[in-house]
Amino acid sequence: MGPGHSLDTIVRHLQKIEDDIRQKQVADAEHVHRTNRFTQTMVAGLALVALLNLYFVGELAHEIEVLIRNMDRSVVHLEEMGDRMTGMQVHVQRIGDSAGRLPIVVDQMGSIGAGMQGVEEDLGGVRGRMERMRDHVAVLDQDVELMTGMFREVNGKLVHIRHNMRQMSNVVP
Repeated sequence: MGPGHSLDTIVRHLQKIEDDIRQKQVADAEHVHRTNRFTQTMVAGLALVALLNLYFVGELAHEIEVLIRNMDRSVVHLEEMGDRMTGMQVHVQRIGDSAGRLPIVVDQMGSIGAGMQGVEEDLGGVRGRMERMRDHVAVLDQDVELMTGMFREVNGKLVHIRHNMRQMSNVVP
């Protein structure tokens, strides 16, 4: 066993180590590829969820706007009804004044006038409830705007997470 034999042994060991290193590099590259694919899939999934949430918030905000417009129209109609009731009450009062000589007509006109006043008060209550509902919807609209801002922040954070995941998946030499 001379120096040539030990040199051959060393060369074989070095070749084996080199083959092991190549196999390790191939395995590391496959692992990096799988990690990158997983990261891309996760980020795409999170981005899709965030986009769907933004779409939902946008649709919700649109529906709230439609609801507010319809409530405004209802309030306008209720105000018109209140004005008409007030006008009718004036006419009923005039009829009552004209028919003052007929006690039954006077009593009926008085009860009609009281009924009209009750209807007008009820309309005032409805108007108040509509205004309170409008205030509640305004608060809801603010909450939706806040949620939209939060989803935008989440989207920004997803971009950073994706970048960080990509950095972490790089193999350190």
